[in-house]
Amino acid sequence: MEENAKNEHVNYHHPLLRYKIWDSTLEPLPSLPWNMWHYHKEVEIILLFEGSMQVETVDTIYQLQAQDLLIIGSSRLHRTRRQKLVKQIVLQLDILAQLDQYTKDFSPILLELSEPLDRINEVLANNPSVKETMFQLLVQVYQEASHMEAGYELAISGAFKQLLSLLIRHAPSSPPLSPADWQRLKPVLDYIEINYRNPIRIQDVLHLVHLEYHYFIKYFQQCIGMSFVDYLHYRRIKTAEHLLLTESLSIADVGVQSGFPNVNMFIRIFKRYNEYTPSEFRKKRIQKPISLV
Repeated sequence: MEENAKNEHVNYHHPLLRYKIWDSTLEPLPSLPWNMWHYHKEVEIILLFEGSMQVETVDTIYQLQAQDLLIIGSSRLHRTRRQKLVKQIVLQLDILAQLDQYTKDFSPILLELSEPLDRINEVLANNPSVKETMFQLLVQVYQEASHMEAGYELAISGAFKQLLSLLIRHAPSSPPLSPADWQRLKPVLDYIEINYRNPIRIQDVLHLVHLEYHYFIKYFQQCIGMSFVDYLHYRRIKTAEHLLLTESLSIADVGVQSGFPNVNMFIRIFKRYNEYTPSEFRKKRIQKPISLV
């Protein structure tokens, strides 16, 4: 199964918000029981308006009916089948791009360190009001993305934040960082926030937590959901993204102002996070509203 699965590349509708949303009407395919197994790093949410369909992951088959909603976790193998006409909206969202100072302490849940995010579907099945709230949030995102009126980015970003809060509150997963862990790591995160434009080594922050090097590496990974180096790179990349879209700086200057004095290193790490070079990312702007079917 896994060796035949397709790793799908998602072309985002917005380079900073890092989402793709579209609607589709699909004819019934009774002679083709299942489509191909596939996966992508983005979390996927399906809003089914009409018809019925089945969605299979590696351990569950979900039966979707009209006015239903399903969440599929990041990089989860899944496939679908339908025997009736289907009308749906699909959102694919890079959760990592949504993390900020208000949500990073919940990264063990949002980045699915303990279990897949689609376990929340079990909770939603018993909480129709929460599912309906999520459904309407995604409809709002679709409408804003379709019409692209002034300030639509703010509306979409706000809807995503509301969605994250619902995921955090209702995900049947491990709790967020304990107050003690948060207080212990907060000086490290504050240090990165102040100094990320300058060279930073792990040794520079050890005195802030009074931990030995190897234990700190494991502790940071466990609490934050990514390694110290990945978190530092991620913070720098987020600055680079904003500079690329808002300033007419050279690629090298963007790298320097983001904390990457070596332009080749900057391009390599930027592409690792975005699948585009900085120059390609700068050109990746929305040219027109997404089509309504």
